[in-house]
Amino acid sequence: MESFFALMGKQRKKQRRDEELLRKVILRIKDLRSTHHHSQEQLNAETEIDIANLETGSNFPNLTTISIICRFYGITLDEFFAPLNYPPKE
Repeated sequence: MESFFALMGKQRKKQRRDEELLRKVILRIKDLRSTHHHSQEQLNAETEIDIANLETGSNFPNLTTISIICRFYGITLDEFFAPLNYPPKE
């Protein structure tokens, strides 16, 4: 009989990632930091988000993480995503 954890491992699907979206989100965060002259350490201290790990692409930021960054910089989610222009219209 297989263990519970072995069975759960079989049922999990590989997480889907949109690498292009991830790249654009990371660049947007870096752009915001640069515009405001903040280091990764400063943003990390203020938001408690591991910015270095996020900017390497190790973790795909979720909406809560992006929302925290938006609140810190005083912008809306619309303002965060507007410059990304993604996915492009066909």
